[in-house]
Amino acid sequence: MDYHRKANRVLGSVFIVFLIAAGLRFTYPTAPGIHFFLFVSEAALVGGLADWFAVTALFRKPLGWPYHTALIPRNREKMVEAIVIMVQNELLSENLLRQKIQGFRLSPWLISKVEKSGGPAFLAEKLGTALGKECQNLKIPESAAVLESMIRNKLMDSGLAKLFLAKLRIMVEKDELDPLLKEGIDKGIDLATTPRAKELLIQVLGQIQEKQIGNGGKLQKTILGLFQVTDGINLDEAAEDLQIELILHLRELQAPYHPVRGQLKELILEKLQSWERDPDALNTLESWKNTLLAETTLQPFLESLLEQVQVSLQAGRLPSGQALDHVLEPMLAAWWSALKEDTHFHALVDQFVQDVLAQALQSEHAVIGQTVRDTLESLSNEELNHFIEDKAGNDLQWIRINGSLVGGIVGGLLFVILNYGYSPLLELIKLH
Repeated sequence: MDYHRKANRVLGSVFIVFLIAAGLRFTYPTAPGIHFFLFVSEAALVGGLADWFAVTALFRKPLGWPYHTALIPRNREKMVEAIVIMVQNELLSENLLRQKIQGFRLSPWLISKVEKSGGPAFLAEKLGTALGKECQNLKIPESAAVLESMIRNKLMDSGLAKLFLAKLRIMVEKDELDPLLKEGIDKGIDLATTPRAKELLIQVLGQIQEKQIGNGGKLQKTILGLFQVTDGINLDEAAEDLQIELILHLRELQAPYHPVRGQLKELILEKLQSWERDPDALNTLESWKNTLLAETTLQPFLESLLEQVQVSLQAGRLPSGQALDHVLEPMLAAWWSALKEDTHFHALVDQFVQDVLAQALQSEHAVIGQTVRDTLESLSNEELNHFIEDKAGNDLQWIRINGSLVGGIVGGLLFVILNYGYSPLLELIKLH
């Protein structure tokens, strides 16, 4: 409600009532109660006018009256300074803010915020979106060149051959190469079942047929037996039988604990250990590595790879086709679960934030007062008046309304006292 308009209406109503009372007093000078009515309305009007003048004098010059009016614009510098001191030293004092900072805990609020938003799923979605946006700005040729330079510098380190052999040996010892071996055997079986494999076997058997086959290994004995059965004539059937035998041997090798696989593992370990201790072998590997790096450019491959990554991440997927958030969520879930239980990390984060805020408070606390000062000084006199009226105007207008009410009440009391108390008392004194 616009209390300024309401106060004006009250004052206008009191003035009209006063005019009516004055007219009645002039028309009916001896009528009972008219004098009381005029006295009360006159007091209410005087009270309302006095408070209107007082309230208006805070902001402007009522009726152009220049003496001790427009108090707020006239004393704006003192008022601004007083507000600045009140805000900076009392409402937002450094000690008060420091106490608030010491009780501030960021980690519980942050954890609660993330949990309410969906936890790991929320983090995976946000991280995936951020990665997709970052990929839009990726300069592929420059990034590929930088990545190639990093890879080359890392691979050019001397002693890399020995580290590579040691890592490879550990992988063999821990059976970490078994999946690769199994994949190689599977591909070997696929190749062995093709017509092309049979054609190659026919060519090999043709070459063997031209030579004398001495005692040899199991494969040679098998080949010799086939020749004995076929009298060395039907190479097609011999190749087919040999192909079947080869496939059977490869399928036997699919068993994880096949003796041949164990022998192969022992042979590889023996060779790796030997190469690790052999300076010539290490130098040969280093030389081969350096030659390969000098003759090979990785940038086209890296550019192609980065393009695939860029397109996939922008679509919210990995190059393999998996949804990015589905891949990130399990990893983030484990990390988030550990983070929530890590009270030591929470304490470190909270302490870090408190220290940063405390340092900022110590160096920038004066900014609070300066901001208040700059804000108030940027206001014109009219804007400053409007600002204060907007905050306290309703209460000030009620002062005006109460002025008329209190004036009328006091006028009525004075009328009663003067006419029914003071006047009879004077008449009594005169008689004596």
